[in-house]
Amino acid sequence: MKKILFITLALLFGSSANAEKKFLILAQGNAWLPSMAKNLIENRDFIEKSPFDGFIMVGNSFTSITMGKGQKLTYENIWNEVKGLKHLYKKKRENFLRVDITFPSDFWDKEAWNQVSKNFEIVAKVAKDLGFRGIAIDDEGYGERAKKMVNYRFPTEKEVRENPKKYTEWQKKGAKHKYVDRLSYNNPKYTFKEHMTQVTSLFKHIMRSMQKSYPNITILVFYGASFAHDNANLQNLMIADSGLPSEQEYKGPIFLGLEQGRDGNATLHDMGENYRYRKESHFKQSHLLRKFKIATNAYNKDLNELHQWLIPAPYRKNWSRNVTIGFMTSNIPLTSSYPEFDTTKKTTKKDIFQATKLALKYSEKYVIYYCHNENWLDPKRKNRPSKRWFNMLNSL
Repeated sequence: MKKILFITLALLFGSSANAEKKFLILAQGNAWLPSMAKNLIENRDFIEKSPFDGFIMVGNSFTSITMGKGQKLTYENIWNEVKGLKHLYKKKRENFLRVDITFPSDFWDKEAWNQVSKNFEIVAKVAKDLGFRGIAIDDEGYGERAKKMVNYRFPTEKEVRENPKKYTEWQKKGAKHKYVDRLSYNNPKYTFKEHMTQVTSLFKHIMRSMQKSYPNITILVFYGASFAHDNANLQNLMIADSGLPSEQEYKGPIFLGLEQGRDGNATLHDMGENYRYRKESHFKQSHLLRKFKIATNAYNKDLNELHQWLIPAPYRKNWSRNVTIGFMTSNIPLTSSYPEFDTTKKTTKKDIFQATKLALKYSEKYVIYYCHNENWLDPKRKNRPSKRWFNMLNSL
């Protein structure tokens, strides 16, 4: 009864009942260089005046290679790139180092994945020593190799029809009408369920490694678990146009593994990357889905773990206590197969302001503003935001 009451209150009031201070974080999306240490150091005074509480920083020594094949990061190499930022910012304190996912090796390659965990431990130590809050993990997967970290490869229905004896029953049930991603990965020695369990275990170890060097680290995960969950996708338009769950199964065990490896000192944030929300109901329902519904027995009991990712029963009870919900907004116009979520004519400053305001209302702590064609970080570049837009964001 208490759980039902808690969910009901969340539906009615969102996270606005949470009195904790909310933070708006800048992710500059139209260029790499402005978000690097050199620019963030040189233009500190300009950036300190921006209407954000912090920023996400990229770097040649860590962002794209922490999970790179055969990459062995060193503290010295990263530190030499970023050390000028140590406690440099006095106003912008909610800062993060960005790590992009890619595919380092087969999930059962123990040596390779132990190195990945060591790499994350080093990046976490750098974040701590800089005075940053933690790490932002972009789990989208850019480029051919990174796509292997996104989803499991099932056969197509056509392949099953042409050679039915080649496939097991669980493979046939997971078969795709149209094979959506030729770059996805599986190891034929193991089942789908074994893949999900193994990826969960790998990221559990990664989380523990990060906490070795930064016990109270904050981790922001751009997509989070809901995109990998069949019922979260099929029963809710909150995940509309962000890809089918069968295109991103590994996002579920990645997030679950981070949660399993986390102890009470660290915080894990599901940022639910979706830039199409405009109505208050969008943010309210997304928060309710990712915080509560996704971990209920009703949402998981009819899924078959032999070919669908689900949240295992032991981790459902405490999900809402352990996972913190955030949002991401953007000024990018996006099409949608659902008119309600088509933002091609809903990206005026007023639209983005209202969306960001609602995101802050229903977020539990962080909102990331991912902007294009707006230059907040380098006064020498074009497209500097207008004073009116500055003041609008500053009023949030």
